[in-house]
Amino acid sequence: MKIQTTRIVTLILIIFATRLSAQSVVFSEINYNSDSTVNSGNWVELYNTTNASIDITGWKIQNSLAASYTLPSGTNLSSHAYLVVAQDLVKFNSIHPGISNLIGPSNLDLDNTTDHLQLLNAASAIQYEVTYFDTLPWPKGCDGWGRTLENGNYAGTPNDPSNWFDGCMFGSPGVAYTPCNPDIVFSEINYNSAVLLDAGDWIELHNTTSAPFNLNGWILKDSKDSNQFIIPNVSIPANGYRVLAADLAKFLTRHPNVTNLNGPFNFAFKAKGEALRLVEPNGKTHFSVLYNNTAPWPTTPDSGGYTLELLDEHGKMDDGNNWFAGCLEGSPGWPYAPDCNEGVNNVFGNEFSLTLLSNPASDFISFQLVGLDPKNDYMISILDLMGRQVALRPAYNGNHLFSTRDLEPGIYFIRISSGNLSQSIKVIVQK
Repeated sequence: MKIQTTRIVTLILIIFATRLSAQSVVFSEINYNSDSTVNSGNWVELYNTTNASIDITGWKIQNSLAASYTLPSGTNLSSHAYLVVAQDLVKFNSIHPGISNLIGPSNLDLDNTTDHLQLLNAASAIQYEVTYFDTLPWPKGCDGWGRTLENGNYAGTPNDPSNWFDGCMFGSPGVAYTPCNPDIVFSEINYNSAVLLDAGDWIELHNTTSAPFNLNGWILKDSKDSNQFIIPNVSIPANGYRVLAADLAKFLTRHPNVTNLNGPFNFAFKAKGEALRLVEPNGKTHFSVLYNNTAPWPTTPDSGGYTLELLDEHGKMDDGNNWFAGCLEGSPGWPYAPDCNEGVNNVFGNEFSLTLLSNPASDFISFQLVGLDPKNDYMISILDLMGRQVALRPAYNGNHLFSTRDLEPGIYFIRISSGNLSQSIKVIVQK
């Protein structure tokens, strides 16, 4: 009986040690189906989760067909370091030049729908494995729409799709995932108007940079390549917005004061969700979003009269938690305001400019105001996401600093107002 107990304890220790070992090196990122216009081939990224270097010479990466690639002699993975294993070095380097922690070609194909990937050590023991799918609840933005499958929890269960997300456009090979920094985003989507508030389908573009963004020849597409709208020679000003509307007559009936507008286009956004893409004039995908009409995505934009508003332009674009139901009928052409401009006759035009000098902000919210009319009195208020005022002071031309000492991290709005006119801009506070 004592011998049997010893065997059981020994077996438990072996299993426990194996599980610990299985977390030492993980698949941290997987690119299994590139966007066809920006094709870096199949590749995986390995990450050493430990505080020690690991010699992974002779280790193997194997797919569900038992095809494998053996890591070459001298492959050492330093503590908390990343290593990219690429199927095709020419394709990979054409999209991601200059990455030195790279080996290949692996000639290891990954299936576009589902695959079982294993990482085996030199003794052929399984160190890490995952089975991914291209269907919900697995992230879908990495299935040919330009994003990659990112591991968001190295210590979590690999086969749990909630531990994975589709990251930034074209991935972050060779380095840790960091919040994305896109130059232009889809900031608002109206995909299924309420019957009595029908503005047709429309989408809002936001230039996140401090310089004008020219859209001449750029293309809006949905999931079908044949559905496309070629944008004319227009430019979005720094930190500005532009609306693309499918039906200009319907749109202007509901939003007669919006002038930063282009259209029409002859395709409709799907009520049950799909991919929307912004494509460069050369045909390469630049940005994509896959929206949905089921939780965790807001549901009232699906015929309930509201729109999808982007919460954080640096956040995970295909995560429904990064979108919220904004104002009734939306806020096309200008930033979302928490009170939806209640009682406001109009927003300011281009008579002044408000430029964020720090976004995200840490110790201070910093911005510059230029062009305020000295004959008018202007006020600056800082509002939280619920529309509650957390700071108020007079506005003047020049630079402004607001301390974030008493603010919790999150989304805030800077509002410039004079009389019955106002304009808001979003800022992120991070500490």
